[in-house]
Amino acid sequence: MQPGPAAAPGSPEPGAAAPHEAPKEPAAGSTAFAGDPPPYSPPDPKTCHLLFPPFQPVVCQPAAAWPGPYAPQGPPPGPLPYTIYDGQLGAGPPAAPRQQRPPKDYMVEAVLVTIFCCLLTGLVALVYSNETRAALSRGDLARAKLASKKTQSLVLFSLLFGLFASFSWVVYVLVALYQ
Repeated sequence: MQPGPAAAPGSPEPGAAAPHEAPKEPAAGSTAFAGDPPPYSPPDPKTCHLLFPPFQPVVCQPAAAWPGPYAPQGPPPGPLPYTIYDGQLGAGPPAAPRQQRPPKDYMVEAVLVTIFCCLLTGLVALVYSNETRAALSRGDLARAKLASKKTQSLVLFSLLFGLFASFSWVVYVLVALYQ
């Protein structure tokens, strides 16, 4: 039997950890090992506004309010290299923008057609009427207009259906009495 190769002085014994590796042992109060990367966790949706601030448009100041030497002085030199069209030619100054009225919510009409005409479509009209009010309260005019149009359609449908059902009932009773 020949003896195996002798180990070099300072080299680890077989089965022992290499000196350049840090021993993996749990940190105090943790079940993870020191060499493992931290576990991935997606950001909390409730804190997303902290990661991404809301969009703020850039507003340019008028030229007269600019301080310093970079403020433009007087009209531009010479004619502009392009033509500016502000609507129709020779139409005069542009009209001032009209104030938009908020859409109607049709709450009273929805309640009346729910009670007197058609319960099912009247209840749906009440839901859309409430959605219109909620959209107006949060300032969402596009959603409020859409919900208002749906409410108006449902109120009209409920009214016509209720009138048709009432007229049909009257005709049925008259025909049944005079036969």
